[in-house]
Amino acid sequence: MLNIRRFTGRFLILLGIISLWPFNSTAQTFRGGISGSVADIAGAAVPNVEVRATADDTGLTHQTVSSGAGEYGFQDLPLGTYTIRVEATGFQTLVVNGVTVNAGVILALPLKLSVSSVNTTVEVSASALSLDTASSVQNAVIAGKSLQDLPLDSRDFKKIVGFIPGFGGYSGVLGSVNGARSNQTNWQIDGTDNNDLWANNSAINQSGIGGIAGTMMPIDAIDQFSLQTQSNAETGRNPGATANLIIKSGTNQLHGSAYYFNRNEALAASPVFVPKRELRNENFGYSLGGPIFRNKTFFFTAFERQQFTIALSGLATEPSTAYQAQALNLLAANNIPVNPVSTALIATLYPASALTGPAAANNYISPDPETGYSNNGVVKLDHSFNDRNTLSAR
Repeated sequence: MLNIRRFTGRFLILLGIISLWPFNSTAQTFRGGISGSVADIAGAAVPNVEVRATADDTGLTHQTVSSGAGEYGFQDLPLGTYTIRVEATGFQTLVVNGVTVNAGVILALPLKLSVSSVNTTVEVSASALSLDTASSVQNAVIAGKSLQDLPLDSRDFKKIVGFIPGFGGYSGVLGSVNGARSNQTNWQIDGTDNNDLWANNSAINQSGIGGIAGTMMPIDAIDQFSLQTQSNAETGRNPGATANLIIKSGTNQLHGSAYYFNRNEALAASPVFVPKRELRNENFGYSLGGPIFRNKTFFFTAFERQQFTIALSGLATEPSTAYQAQALNLLAANNIPVNPVSTALIATLYPASALTGPAAANNYISPDPETGYSNNGVVKLDHSFNDRNTLSAR
């Protein structure tokens, strides 16, 4: 029988080792925050009041105490929806539901308490309050169903940039932002570097370059896509923008997906100058997340296989037997002997199927398609010791 205590101890040690490994270290935040002030109806500050922020999906609670000026703040919160609760002697308990924390945004949430002689609770929705950000960062966030429903060519997250203000068109496969070059976007995953050292592009979702293997990030593994076009000093690095992918996390409820996408030439328009050829890109996979220990330890995993078939559509000119017959006749008419080396090269380099066309330009189109595939996966583990100490491994 499995020893739960021994398993838990080893699991947490593994989490600690992985999360402290150099490739996971980061000095930049990929999370968000909530700040504001606690005051009474007249606007007077209410100091030394406990404020709690509870994540709706995981049950993790963060708490702080308002300062002498009534100010409070939660920094570096995991993304998601929170419930804010404020309790103070002589005031009604205030509960604010539906406070959404997005990547790179510090949300300003003013809290107004009403005087009460009895223990009562007032619940309000965050949408009914005047919310604003507490920073000058220009940040666009696409998340949830909106992210999953975007019509992305090849299910490539880099194409999300084209849906955000400041997009200046594509140069190759990357989009330009705010007039900067397409390779002047700082790409991150959960706040860590995702830039290849060769072309300064996103290392994920490109063919292998500079020693980096070609990989793809499953769209179903992405919780949020954040694009900061005017960042704070801690972001820096590139002048164009900072694009940050936030990986989904597990919650207290099991959640997941299964999918299959097929881009097929049968649904495409016919080309004008060449016949329609086989052109297919298939993506299929799953995602799954949930609790290991409720309110404490969570897992998330995703897998996607991409496989493609691309028939070459371009016409080529090959030394067909008809072309060779014309050349032989021309050589014979001028008493020039046939070079056996040339004859041997044609027989060696060209398959017979490539030499059946007429003696004319563009006499060949390849029947052999290019094929390939890749298997891509994401695993994420999160553990919370308390509201200030957590471990996360990816």
